[in-house]
Order: sequence, then C-alpha cells, then structure tokens
Amino acid sequence: MNILIIEDDTVLGEILRDYLEQLGHEKVRVFLKGADALQALESHGFDCAFIDLNLPDMDGVELLEQLKQRDRTLPVIMMSGYPTMESTIRAMRLGASDFLTKPFTMRDLALAMERVFKERNLLLENLSLKLECQTQEQLKQVNRQLQQRIEEKEKLFHVSRVIDETRSSDDLYASIVDLASSLTSCRKAGFFVYLPDLKSVALISGRGFDDGCLPQTLTVDQDMLLDRLRKGTSPVRAPLKSFVTGAFGEVGKGNGDGRKSPSVRSPLLDEPCSLWPMWIRGELFGFLGLFQSRGEESPADDHGTLVDFLMTKAALAVENMALYESLINNFYGILKSLVSALEAKDPYTGKHSERVTLWAVRLAREMSINGTQIDILKTVGYLHDIGKIGMPDEILNKPGSLTAEEYEIVKKHPVIGESIIKDLGLGFEERSIIRHHHERWDGRGYPDGLAGEDIPLLARIVAVADAFDAMTSRRAYRESLPLEKAVSEIRVNSGKQFDPHVVEAFLSLMERGREWKRVTIEST
Repeated sequence: MNILIIEDDTVLGEILRDYLEQLGHEKVRVFLKGADALQALESHGFDCAFIDLNLPDMDGVELLEQLKQRDRTLPVIMMSGYPTMESTIRAMRLGASDFLTKPFTMRDLALAMERVFKERNLLLENLSLKLECQTQEQLKQVNRQLQQRIEEKEKLFHVSRVIDETRSSDDLYASIVDLASSLTSCRKAGFFVYLPDLKSVALISGRGFDDGCLPQTLTVDQDMLLDRLRKGTSPVRAPLKSFVTGAFGEVGKGNGDGRKSPSVRSPLLDEPCSLWPMWIRGELFGFLGLFQSRGEESPADDHGTLVDFLMTKAALAVENMALYESLINNFYGILKSLVSALEAKDPYTGKHSERVTLWAVRLAREMSINGTQIDILKTVGYLHDIGKIGMPDEILNKPGSLTAEEYEIVKKHPVIGESIIKDLGLGFEERSIIRHHHERWDGRGYPDGLAGEDIPLLARIVAVADAFDAMTSRRAYRESLPLEKAVSEIRVNSGKQFDPHVVEAFLSLMERGREWKRVTIEST
C-alpha cells in the first residue's frame, strides 16, 4: 500500500517509514511540510496518511481538511505530543480515523492502521452500497463509535483537568470519589487509605453512603487484603467482608475499651464491590471501592478503563503532592529560620512574626473566614516581613527616626519579600500577604498604593495585626504603647489606614475581653 507521512521530525519520519516498509508496504513517502504533501497527492495515489498536528507551514487539522476535500475515503491518522480537547474533537469531526499521542509504540501504530483500514473498507462499501439498509446501519454504527470515542476522550480530558487542578490531598480524595461516581453507574463510592501499622483501612472520602452505614475505620487481615489486591486483575471484585475482621466507629454497643463491637456489622460490608487499588512505589496506599446492590451491573462493566486511568492519574498526583509538600515544608522551615535569625538581631522585635500570625488567625476566625484562608495565614503570616532580610542592620535597628532616604529603603521590603518566595509556586492570596500588608485603606500605603477592597482581604487582616503588635512592642526608638492607647489608634484609623470590617472584628475581640490576658502575657 502507498502511505503518506507528513512529519517535521525527520528522525520520527524515518522510523515510521522504515517500520512500514518492513511490513511490506509498497511505497512510503515522508514530507516535512503540508504544502509538499498536497502537491504529491495531485500526482500520486495514497491509501493512508499520517499527519503531525503541528507543522511548520500549516496547522495539521487544516491539512486534514484539504486532504479530505481531495479524497474523502483516505484514512488519516493524526499525531501529536500535546493534543488538546479542541483539536482532537475538531480532527475527529473532519474525518480523522484515529489520534496517536506521542510517544507511541510500533504496536500502537499497527493497531491504529488495522482500525483505519477496517474503517476505510467499510466506508468504500458504504459508497458503493449506500442505498442498501445494511450499509446505512453500518455507517450509523461507525458514527456511534466515533461519538463514543469523542465522549471518552472528553471524559479523559475532564479527569486529567480535575486531578491536575487539585491542590490539596483532602480535595484529591474527594475528587477521586466524585469522578468515579460520574464515570460509572455506581451510586456508592468510597476511597480507603491503608494503615499498615494499625492493620486497618480508613474511609476518608465517600459518596452515596447513609450516615452510619459504614464505619470510619475497618480492621483487616493484612495478608488477605494484599494477596487479593496483588493477584487480582483491576478491578478486584470482592465484598469488603472478605478481608475485614472488625470495625471501629459503628453504631452499636462498646466492648469496654473504647472500640465498638466488631460483631455489629454494616450491611454495606456484604454488598458486591469493585476495588481499584492505588499502588505508590510498589506499596499499597489505598483503594477505591465502588459498591452496587445485588443484581445491579458492576461499575467495572461500564467505563472501567476510565476508572483505571483515573486511579493511575491520581496515584501520580498523590506521590507528587507528597514530594511537593515535603519540599515546601522544608523551604518554609528555612524561611522561618531566616525570619527568626532576623528578629534575633533585634531584641525589640523578637517573636513579632509569630504574634502577628496569631492575631491574624484570631481576626480571620472572628470574621468567619473559611478554613483554607486561615491555613494560608498560619503558613505565610510568619513570612510577612521576610523582605527585611535585604535591609541594612543600621536601618532596621536605628534608635532614632529614619531619614526620608532610609524610609524609602524600608518601603521596599514587601517587594523584596515577594521576590524571595515567588518561585515557590504560591497562589495570589499567599503572595499578596507579603506584598500588600503595608497598603492603606485610603490608598496612601505602599508598595502599590492600592485602596479599599482592591487590597486583598488577607493582607488587610495582617495589616491590623502587624500594626497592633508593632504598637504594643518595645522598639529601639520608643517604648511600647499601653494596650488602651494601641486599641484607640486602631479605632481612630478605621477607614483611613485599616479596613473598617477588620477593625470591627478586632474591637469585638478586645471588647469581649477574651484576649486581654493572653496579649498581656505575650507582649511582656
């Protein structure tokens, strides 16, 4: 057969040509540009074409469209190392027979050719017998298969996008369960983490369970669990009772040691279940359990390959998150050590960052801010003055007032601080605390002169906490202010230097008197 290859990677083009010629194909021609391929098509007939999505002179999908205009029976296989959902669907709708994602194996290539030639033969038969009902039905089947392939690729892209955009472990486990439920007909799903030291598995995310229908922690026969998951094909079809030996956290009578009686069993333990294990570096991390009532179709029978892809993608995400969180925690530890070293040089401001963080967290809770933002304050609050590392000691510890030139140098520390942590991959909210905690509500702050709600909320909270601790701490150039005076200054500057809503929360804390004793102890 005559085969046309349009691929600007000369090495890959030669490999494809050599392989296809070894299979006995009569002529295999390779072109680097789409225009040359179109010209060759005018004088030579081809039985199949391979097109790279990104060509030096034109878009691969555009070339596909032009080839199909010349010969709509020509099978075309698209190739790309970075396919997008949009380009894949567009190519399929224009008549692409298949899509190979680089790098691919020669077996992938052979299977793709086998599929496209079957499709081409079917299409040729349809052209000659299109008036016959049998051929029309076959064409409908091809269209249904094409639609199914498009829908499957859309689901794959959706799974990839959701997993790639997940930033925390807790959200990841919930996403695994939600995605598995949406991909299958399953009405109950749960992700269990394996705890080898406790000889148990813990349900950390579930969907479709009634309250109390499944214990939080299940004790297991470890050897049986590992043996079933290692030897079985994915998924392993087995009810949980096949390896569960007891349960904690069930509704039932206790056995006197704080645990619940393992004799009180959940009906869900007996239900048919499909288990997808998650292995990380050869060790069992946990498993996804999809449950079905007796007589229902197994979740593995509908889109089981999609769940396989989900678990493979999720396992990589878990491992990457663990590595990333370890690196980030180590880096935060280094930065906190630098902050401590910075504050140690000035006995008047020691523990300043720690106190500011504590106050910022209290204010955030008073304002009913969500837990994720509070976690950001707990982590990044300590680093709000990290930029002062770049300030000369004679300015930081100057016993008298700063000159105008010295003050301009000090005003650079938020920008310096942001530049220190910019390569950590932190989001806007984290970076905004460091850059914008000296902005003012009236727009007269620095470094960017932001005003009002243009200043990020967490930075506005840290601004109040920072100012209060600065006023109630002894400095080289002045004594600490009395608490009543510091509170009065915060109140007077509401709507000027500070966000009125943050000040309101601050005053509410102080007026209730919950913090007076603790603040007095920490500021002495």
